[in-house]
Amino acid sequence: MIHLHPVQGDDPESIIEAFCTLYTNANTQHFRRKFLRQLFLATGANHPAQITESALADWITSPGANNTVRARLATARVFYRWAVRHGYSDVDPTGELGHITKSFPTTYGKVQARNPARWLSHDEAYDQLLATCNISEPRGLRDAIAIRLGLSGMRANEIRTLTFGQLHLAGKHPTIVWTGKGRRPRTITPGRTLVELLRRWTRTWEQTTGHSPEPHDTIVVGADRHGHLVFGSACGPTAIYDIVARRARTAGLGAVSPHDLRRSAAGILHHAVAPDGGHRFDLLDIQKVLGHADPVTTMRSYLDPMDTGVHDRAATVLD
Repeated sequence: MIHLHPVQGDDPESIIEAFCTLYTNANTQHFRRKFLRQLFLATGANHPAQITESALADWITSPGANNTVRARLATARVFYRWAVRHGYSDVDPTGELGHITKSFPTTYGKVQARNPARWLSHDEAYDQLLATCNISEPRGLRDAIAIRLGLSGMRANEIRTLTFGQLHLAGKHPTIVWTGKGRRPRTITPGRTLVELLRRWTRTWEQTTGHSPEPHDTIVVGADRHGHLVFGSACGPTAIYDIVARRARTAGLGAVSPHDLRRSAAGILHHAVAPDGGHRFDLLDIQKVLGHADPVTTMRSYLDPMDTGVHDRAATVLD
């Protein structure tokens, strides 16, 4: 077999790493790598060409949530298209597996997850969760900023990689500008409290290091093995999850993930009402805040699963 782009060795790990160079996003690389390692482990194969359609289908449909099954199929499809192009396999065994998606429809709101999706109320988010962050010390200040960015609608990886160069806090209309999911440009207007915390964080940085942060420095910094913050170091891929989970446990809120903060932003806006009882934000407003390309995504993934009692409420009115 002739490889168009040979790698160092034909072992599974080398092939996986060669495939993952297709992606520049670290999160995408992480999940593609994880799924492919699972594939080779589950099938016992040492090369893509050794994996049969039957074995591939068994791995794809092995126990897991519907979205996990669909993610396995998507990974296998793009991997085998790449493998055929580059001479690692003569056939694409995923060609006849499209029917799997019919048996495993997409689900929303983590309905099959061990920890279901959460929509924190305004009080839970701002009066309980953020109350665990002592902003008079650096770790508490860092964590408060990370949580408030999540409650502004940012995703975990966007928070983790946000840099000082993406902050535009001067003037009457401060903004935060970055490139979001799907390489779409995103802009939010930070609230006054968040702006003040970010300015305070900049002063803390200067006092700690003796110099101002560089534009490429990430705002949420990492820590050393003793737990001390290291200014100028980027945090790891799970850092935002760890921050939110730890603060939520301290607040007595149970399991809360960074994406739950994004959901909570949608829910808080959805429930905000004017003195006359009218909604202050409609669907398109919330879509714009979350940066979704399609309002359908906002509705079915962020608002619909939250309104579980809508049928009961409707019955009392339509009786």
